[in-house]
Amino acid sequence: MYKLPSKLESFTPYEPLTGNYKVRLDVNESFIETPLEKIVIAIKHAELNRYPDPYAAETVAAFAELFDVELTLVTAGNGSDELIGLIAAGLLEKGDKVLTLTPDFPMYSFYSKSYELEVMELTKSENFVVDIDEVIEYININNIRCLIFSNPCNPTSLGIEKSKVKRLVAETKALIVVDEAYMDFWSEEQSMLDEICNYDNLIVLRTCSKSVALAGIRLGFAVANENITKALKTVKSPFNVNSLSQAIGTAILSDADCYRKSIKVIKENTKALYNALLGLVKLGAFEKVYDTKTNFIFAKTEKAQEVYEFLLSKGIAVRCFPGHLRVCSGTRDEMNLFLKEISAWKVMELEKVMEESES
Repeated sequence: MYKLPSKLESFTPYEPLTGNYKVRLDVNESFIETPLEKIVIAIKHAELNRYPDPYAAETVAAFAELFDVELTLVTAGNGSDELIGLIAAGLLEKGDKVLTLTPDFPMYSFYSKSYELEVMELTKSENFVVDIDEVIEYININNIRCLIFSNPCNPTSLGIEKSKVKRLVAETKALIVVDEAYMDFWSEEQSMLDEICNYDNLIVLRTCSKSVALAGIRLGFAVANENITKALKTVKSPFNVNSLSQAIGTAILSDADCYRKSIKVIKENTKALYNALLGLVKLGAFEKVYDTKTNFIFAKTEKAQEVYEFLLSKGIAVRCFPGHLRVCSGTRDEMNLFLKEISAWKVMELEKVMEESES
């Protein structure tokens, strides 16, 4: 009888929330709809009876121009998830030590364990601040082969300054993988994209799922030096990015003005949500709201699970973490509805406390 490998015994499947909810503020997508006209024109020219371009040349070129990087240093992937898997499978060997900074995106550990790498975790401070000196020392003492982290961080919404990331790369021999999925919402000045050619141990990941508003087509990019890029293109499957994704991605990435306008609107809405949640801190609905460098807010509350379930009952989805909620910015109407229900929950809490004190 066939028996599944023992490594799967410790795995739990990643299960995104499914179902119909009128407000989805849980998965950090863009609330801005992509221009349908451009998509229709793009897919009309996609030859679906042919295999896609194995290197997604036009899409890569559009990405490279938009972000001012050398196109020969870019690898396109079926979302950043595929690229994370390729790094784990192709650039590391069984038993190599991979370091993650907890809390962070759980798929880093998932793919590393899938390819039988040893995952080690370094827990961030109580306020989720990363001590760079501590990380560097940990890497060097423990012979860490690879460090992978999101910057800005998902879920904490905090960022590590570029000067500190450069120290990580320069003062260790480990492969440093910086997932910049949310960098568009912080500052390109903090990005490591322009440092790629200066190091032989750096990979920067970018995605089209957030600021580019194309989560549905699964398109991501890895940017690295020539040696690493060649290795990634060697281990990836020949036709990993489908023709429709390439066509749509090229069309949207080629419109720099639309891209920048979208980011502006998203940042404005995120700021409005942040300020509103700060107000709820004063009312006691949250204990703390963290400064954000992303398109979402991370808020501390000891009643996170209770609030999460209450919101779900009202058709509003956010993301629940131990003692915290992560809320993505949405349209003004979506955010207003979320804020209305949060306020209603707090009123219910106060009424409950009053009833208990009277009884």
